[in-house]
Amino acid sequence: MKKELKNNVLKGFVRQNKFLLGAMAMSMATASIVVPITAETAHADYKIPFKDISKTHIYYDILHQMRDQGIITGYDDGTFKPDTKISRQHAAVLIERATSLTSKVPFKQYNDIPKTHPYFDAIQRLQQTGVINADAKGNFNPTKNLTRGEMALILANAFKLEAKGKHPFNDVSQTSEEGKAIAALYEAEITTGYDATTFKPNESLSRAHYAVFLYRALNYEKNNGKPVEEVPVDIPKLSMGMSLEDFKKVVANDKSLYSVDPNFEAHNAKENSFNDPRHKKLLIEGAEIVKKTNFKYKAVGANIQLEEPDYVSTLPPGFMSTQISLLYNNNTKDIRFNFDFTSESTVNLSRELFKLAYPELASLDSKINELAKEAREAYAAEKDVHYSEREFTGNVIIEHIGDYKITLGAGQRLEYFRIDLEKE
Repeated sequence: MKKELKNNVLKGFVRQNKFLLGAMAMSMATASIVVPITAETAHADYKIPFKDISKTHIYYDILHQMRDQGIITGYDDGTFKPDTKISRQHAAVLIERATSLTSKVPFKQYNDIPKTHPYFDAIQRLQQTGVINADAKGNFNPTKNLTRGEMALILANAFKLEAKGKHPFNDVSQTSEEGKAIAALYEAEITTGYDATTFKPNESLSRAHYAVFLYRALNYEKNNGKPVEEVPVDIPKLSMGMSLEDFKKVVANDKSLYSVDPNFEAHNAKENSFNDPRHKKLLIEGAEIVKKTNFKYKAVGANIQLEEPDYVSTLPPGFMSTQISLLYNNNTKDIRFNFDFTSESTVNLSRELFKLAYPELASLDSKINELAKEAREAYAAEKDVHYSEREFTGNVIIEHIGDYKITLGAGQRLEYFRIDLEKE
């Protein structure tokens, strides 16, 4: 009865203050979630979908249901900006509006939140729950991005979630308050983690993910402690005959292999590169090779990028920001291979993908391995030496096979290993 009354009050608040809520949402440019919703209308036709939330977006239905029910709003230009990070002050406003917070500690004035601050009341109530504390200088840092760990603390407290067991994440304590909150969200299936074994508690949270976590928490409460059943997505099977739209569905929903922006049109996933035989072979048949490794796709457009979890480049500043980059050339229809030669697993995967795309150049395999090993050993010995003073002056060579002129090797700067192809 109490829960039903709370929801009715919140719904009344939305009806009576529709204009005010809309204005606040636009000024804050963030989601406004106040009542739980269900998945009953999933896969409906949305009259005015967000311009930047395509049908292949993994949260397409959830975000549009929430928007159509007046729970979230977007920007004036018709976008939602799902990847924009949500700030601590906006998270305070949203959770304070959506739930009845329980005070646990006395209020202590923040240095950077005067009583004239537009969100003073919401931040005060959130502070009294004890889940967001001041920094060493007594500041709340209202515009600082909310972290995934902070999100867990807020939701566990707001929805009175307590863990009975442990979480599976090796980057989070089991005994800290944050760890207990994360375990509670995991048991309630509000989160499954960043992947199977990591949660990344210090990583900032996006608008889309904050909205989805709140959606799940609100429905968990509404369903009397049962996880919300989100509509399953029918993931097409990878095949050389599949369309680009079906491929996008695979990328958006198969998190075991892909870790890319759900709206990956931004990575130039266009028909011309997708339907090029060699490039499509890398995307479709290459996935079977990648599945046997620890790599994931970080981009799958004209530029295919592959990385292992928690990859941090140790190469000097240059063109390489990822472990493997396969760049399709719209003019020549060939593919440039750039990769981090310091990792044997990277070299081995790059070699397999190169042979897949260019079987007629398979005779270069041993040469690629030999040059990469030479560059790796040179880097280990002279990485702290300025490139102009190194004994290693680069090992780039040029080979001629059939119609191809192939340039391969690492330069004196040792920034990356390259394989460039040119028709003669």
